[in-house]
Amino acid sequence: MERYDFEVLKGDGTIVAARSLALPDPRAAWPRVAELAKNVDAPGCLIRVTNEAGEVVVLVGLAAARRRMDTKVAA
Repeated sequence: MERYDFEVLKGDGTIVAARSLALPDPRAAWPRVAELAKNVDAPGCLIRVTNEAGEVVVLVGLAAARRRMDTKVAA
């Protein structure tokens, strides 16, 4: 399992961070992204997930992550 870092970014700062979460693959990051999107109420934020090598595997706006959650629930 690889480790991933999750950050909620607002401008040049980080307002929420979860470091070194073990996941089987990058697709497994989406439930955590959805949880962050649900729990953070700050317009204009981005959610960034990076792998152990520092590569960005998910970069999504808060509003888009919420829409993706709504779509998954409705499907």
